[in-house]
Formats: sequence, structure tokens, C-alpha cells
Amino acid sequence: MTARLPALLLGANSLLLAGVAALNLTLPPPAEVRSAPSPAARLGSVAGQVEVRRGGQETWSPVRPGDVLSENDEVRTGLFSEAVLQLRGHSSVVVSAGSSFVVGRDQVERASFELGLGQVTAAITPAGERRFEFRSRGSDAVAQAREGEFSLATDGRGTVVVDSRSGEVELSAAGQSTTVPKGKRSVVAPAQPPSKLMPIPSSLALQVKWPPVKMDRKVTTVSGKTSPGATLLVNGVLVRADPQGAFSLDVALEEGSNRVVISATDPSGNTTSAESPEIQVDTRPPGLRVDAEGLWK
Repeated sequence: MTARLPALLLGANSLLLAGVAALNLTLPPPAEVRSAPSPAARLGSVAGQVEVRRGGQETWSPVRPGDVLSENDEVRTGLFSEAVLQLRGHSSVVVSAGSSFVVGRDQVERASFELGLGQVTAAITPAGERRFEFRSRGSDAVAQAREGEFSLATDGRGTVVVDSRSGEVELSAAGQSTTVPKGKRSVVAPAQPPSKLMPIPSSLALQVKWPPVKMDRKVTTVSGKTSPGATLLVNGVLVRADPQGAFSLDVALEEGSNRVVISATDPSGNTTSAESPEIQVDTRPPGLRVDAEGLWK
């Protein structure tokens, strides 16, 4: 009996090991644990109407300060609205009114973004060799910087304006590139390389061709010229100046007395406004005049 005990124990151990091996073969492998990606941006302050469209979705939803933004999320601002995006490394982007901005990929050496329409102002804090890259929808223009502050404006149809307020911005388009230093501006027209450097204007000029003061219809065209890339509100309707600074808009009028009010803002934040003379609209047909005295002659 004593001699058989080790043999029994050895057999039991063998069965136990065989069972454990069989159990390991039937159990699925443990799930791979992946760390959640760090947010590409976070909403700081929000003023007015600001919405986000999450990557791959079609619907827009309101945002709140502190909301996390991931790759391919698009932020848009309404009139008289603004959003501040906090980026990694204490950098930030201000999305101006009437703009749309797409958050891109945030990598160790490069962070990319796309301005769909309107204007953003980027304040970049240096972080080694890390570059911040801003593209513009409707154009192949790319603005890159490692540090400094600059504004980027686009009409979404190929016109791009870059103003450097501090540091240097490398601007490329149509196979050519230029460095925009502090206090300078460069403009990219559709399918064209960056323009020659020019000083950032300290004020904004606005020339307007007003309609006649007496009209017999309820629609008129208001046109004029201002700084390239400027945004204008014409009686509350947003319009953008072309690469030459020209703009034109059909404006609806009402019967009776009217005025057209224009306010303009350029990419550097300069503003100006203008107001038309009083415009009288009378769409009534002229009355039929009858000469009663001549009727009986």
C-alpha cells in the first residue's frame, strides 16, 4: 500500500496537468488592452453659436467648454460667435465668426488641421521640433510653424491670406514656398503661388458703390473693394472679398425708406463700416392722369 502511494500521486498530477493544458487550449486568448488616444484638442471658451460635427457623421450638435475634439471633428461658428481650441503643449487656435475648422491628426512631430472657411488665429508654443500644419479647403496652400502667432483666412474657393504677428510662417502653394516673418502678409490666389510679402495693414479701407437713392424695384446690387480676405456683413448677410479685395452682393429692399449698412473685418482684426444714403423704393405703377378740362373741349 505504501509503495503504491507515489505512483497514485504521480498519476493524479499527470491528470491535473493534462486538464490544465486542455483548458488553456479551449479558452480564448485575453483581449488586447489598448490605451485610449489622447484628445487632439479641447474646447476652451465658447461664445455665441458654436457646433461640432463628429468625424464620419452628418449631424451638427452644440458644444460646451471642456468638450474633447478628436481627429476629423469639425467645428463651425455662427455670426458674432467664436470658439477657442486648446491644443496639446499649451498652444491654442481661435476660430472666428462664420468659420469652419477641422481637427486633424495630432502626432509627436506634427499636428495637422484644415480651415474649411473663414478665419483662425493660431498661438503656437514651441515644443522641440514639433510643427503645426494648417491646410485650407479648396487650395493646396499649407501654412506651417513651430512657434509664434499668425492668422489664416480663406474663402473656401482657393484664396488664402496669412498674416504673421510673431515668429515665422512657412507658406507653400503651387509648388513654391515663402517665409512670412513677423509683421508681414502673403496672399495665395486660386492655383497660384504665394504672393510677394507685404506689410500687414494697420487699417482697413472700404470703397462702396451704392445703389441709386430712388428705385422702382426691391432688389439692388451693392459692390465695392476692400482688403483681400476680408469678411463683410451687408445688412446682416456675410460676404467675403476675393483675392483682389472686390465684393458684390444682391441686397433685398423694402417698400419705402431703406439703408444699407456694411461692416468689414480683415484677417488682422482691423475693422471699418459704412452706411448708404437713404434709398427710397416705390414699386407702385404710375397713376393714370386725366385732363378733365380738355375732356370737354
